[in-house]
Amino acid sequence: MSRTLRLVAFLVGAAVLALLIREVGVDTLAEGARTVGWFAVPIVALHAVVYGLNAVAWYITLAHEPGAPPFFSIFRISVVGFAINFLTPVVNAGGEPYRMAALTPWLGGRKAAGSVLQYAMLHALSSLLMWLTAIIAALTLPGVHGRIWWVLLAMGGVILAALGVVRSGHRHGFVARLAGWIARRRLGRLSAWLTKQEEALVAVDAQITTLHAERPGRLGAAIAVDYLSRWVAMGELLLVAYAVGTPLGITPAVMISGLSALAVNLFFLLPWEMGSREGSLYYFFGLAGVPASLGLIAAVMTRLREIVWCALGLALAGPGGRAAAAEARAGHTTPPAA
Repeated sequence: MSRTLRLVAFLVGAAVLALLIREVGVDTLAEGARTVGWFAVPIVALHAVVYGLNAVAWYITLAHEPGAPPFFSIFRISVVGFAINFLTPVVNAGGEPYRMAALTPWLGGRKAAGSVLQYAMLHALSSLLMWLTAIIAALTLPGVHGRIWWVLLAMGGVILAALGVVRSGHRHGFVARLAGWIARRRLGRLSAWLTKQEEALVAVDAQITTLHAERPGRLGAAIAVDYLSRWVAMGELLLVAYAVGTPLGITPAVMISGLSALAVNLFFLLPWEMGSREGSLYYFFGLAGVPASLGLIAAVMTRLREIVWCALGLALAGPGGRAAAAEARAGHTTPPAA
């Protein structure tokens, strides 16, 4: 993505955010943040559980590997990876190269890459399941009707198809096939690099499919734990609503949490989710029959929590880890450009 396009995306997101703040009012937001007050502490602490469950899910897929790292190392790598993703302005994928580099001393390069890709697929699967759950929850709410109802139903069909694609990747592999397809596009040095890596990519695919074929129970448990982390993360919205004295039920909270996450992913080109996070929470809180201004207060708390955990992640990286994190974020670990 060019700097110009990145700047345009940032300005669009910033404009949306400015319009929302103007609509709600700075005083209303400030009063809401003051009302939340000390509830910011449990909101931030809640994500220790979320990241812990993410680490458990990843650890479940790794526990059978000889020389697998201990759980607390997986937890540390997970938190640092999420911090780097937050610092990556667009797409939020900078943490994956770091995870591969951090796992390599235990597993070797190929197995580390396979493990990171495997967990990325698993994490995507739990996201799709949560989005589908959110759509089902939304369809039961009285405020969701007419055209919105049909749009959500159609999106549910698309998500079901995406679930099938991800499951196929777990079952049959996808890395070598995708790399082969890209290599055939004759993209210069990138195609040549992928062709040389064919044997390694086949080995990565084998690692991904082996877990599905030989340890389906372990894979299912990992998916369930990662999916559970989505429900725990939803507790952030419940805490914000409770803090400001606005009742919020589980069903609308599931809808808001899942669909706002889906919206953020649809607008992934906006740097740091600028405007998409705030806009989606504003809209879906209103759709749930809750004051829409609460969505912006929730967004403020989310930003605060992200900044705190970003700082904790960089602290956990240590001096050497921060250097590796910076390199991964800069893209120095990616294959040669075409």
